[in-house]
Amino acid sequence: GTGGSPDPCAAVSCGANEHCEPSTLTCVCNPGFVSTGTGCEPSLPGDPAQHTEQEVCDQWNQGHTYTDGSPWTAGPTECDPGTLTRAGIDDTLVRINMFRWMVGLGPVSDSLSLNEMNMWCAVVASWNPPSSGYNPHAPDPSVKCYTPEGASGAGQSNIAWGSGHPAEAIDQFIEDNGNFSTFGHRRWIFNPPLGPVGIGFYAGGGPYGNAECLAVFGSSSTGPWPDWIAFPPPGFVPTAITGWVWTFHHNLSVSNAVMTVVRQSDAADLTMEKMPLSGGYGSYSTLAFRPSGWTPAAGETYIVTVEGVGSGPITYELKPVHCN
Repeated sequence: GTGGSPDPCAAVSCGANEHCEPSTLTCVCNPGFVSTGTGCEPSLPGDPAQHTEQEVCDQWNQGHTYTDGSPWTAGPTECDPGTLTRAGIDDTLVRINMFRWMVGLGPVSDSLSLNEMNMWCAVVASWNPPSSGYNPHAPDPSVKCYTPEGASGAGQSNIAWGSGHPAEAIDQFIEDNGNFSTFGHRRWIFNPPLGPVGIGFYAGGGPYGNAECLAVFGSSSTGPWPDWIAFPPPGFVPTAITGWVWTFHHNLSVSNAVMTVVRQSDAADLTMEKMPLSGGYGSYSTLAFRPSGWTPAAGETYIVTVEGVGSGPITYELKPVHCN
């Protein structure tokens, strides 16, 4: 955008998976990456089933902490995208990478060019949500605050409205409430090769006050690429997400998959409603399952079995815990 203060990092060039820290004008590793002395390498997640309860809750709580609670500054005109602080971008990356860590995927970085594109996307999206009768992923040139760059971003992004902070939009994408025929926003964020992403946020008006665009078509991640991922994942899981619709993602077809859940404490067979999903979102085939007539409870262990995918059943334990 053209609004806000000049970018102090404009003349600083950083390497892969690092960014310029405005306060020091030095290059630092992006959230989820660690310095090797000569560069920044991803901090790998390990097997979700082996994450300790403390590790899971630390990730969850740290992932929901802001370093900048008001990261957006308006520009001089209504249709100017304004500026988003580096801290606000980092808070959003922390949130994305926290969710990817939970399911056993590597971290992602942002791209400055994708961020710029998606600042323009967020403007047109904020003023023209789905309720206005337009397809937000293909805005018409006649709509308020339209720009070709914003339209380009809209066509390759997850879009959320009313989150109030760019990091909070990530929870909206992962929960994907009401998007029950695709869970496309979740699937793009859980696409193993995702990266880099583009983060755009605008809070200057529109029916919901703000919007976020998250570019998700990048596919440069170096891994890991597990055969399957599940959400909620195996092992310890915050109760805040166990009530969301579950999804199972595999690099083979899941069209014939069946999920069964047994509560370990009383051997009760618990009903799961299967929800077929359309394709075209990320690189893994995905099905959704919804607990029917029961709610996962902290302190219980649930034995989850998925059959009908690959050469044999996949079984794991899910252990809900209170993290805050």
